[in-house]
Amino acid sequence: MRPATPSEDRLPEPAADPSSPRGTPRAAEARPVTPVTEAPTGYVSVGHELLFAPDAPRCDACGSELPSPDDDLAASAAGDRDEIEGGHGLYIWARHGEVVYEEPPLCASCAAAITITALQRWEIEEEEG
Repeated sequence: MRPATPSEDRLPEPAADPSSPRGTPRAAEARPVTPVTEAPTGYVSVGHELLFAPDAPRCDACGSELPSPDDDLAASAAGDRDEIEGGHGLYIWARHGEVVYEEPPLCASCAAAITITALQRWEIEEEEG
C-alpha cells in the first residue's frame, strides 16, 4: 500500500443534495478525511502507585477536600489548629444482626453547622415534651 497524496486525502466533492433548499452538499460529506499519519501518537503510562493511591479525604457533607494529617501537624505547630480542625459524623445501622458504626470526616464549617442544628432540634423536642 502506498501513502495517500495530498490530492487523495480528501473525499471527492459530493453532488448537490436535491433535498437541501440551496442544493449544497451535506456538511458530513464535505469534511476532509484526516490521514492516519496526522493522528496524535502520544500516550501516558501510569504505575500502580498512582492508580491505587488513596484519594484525598473529603468532607462527607459538602465534599470539600480536607487537609492532610501533615497539614494538621504543621498548623498545630504554628498555633493555627482551630482554623483547619474538622470533625466526624456518625452513622449507625444494623445489618444481619450486627450494629455497624461509621464515622465519616467533616470539615470544620459542616461539623459546626451539624452540631448547632442537632442541639437546636434537641432543645425544641425538650420544650415540646
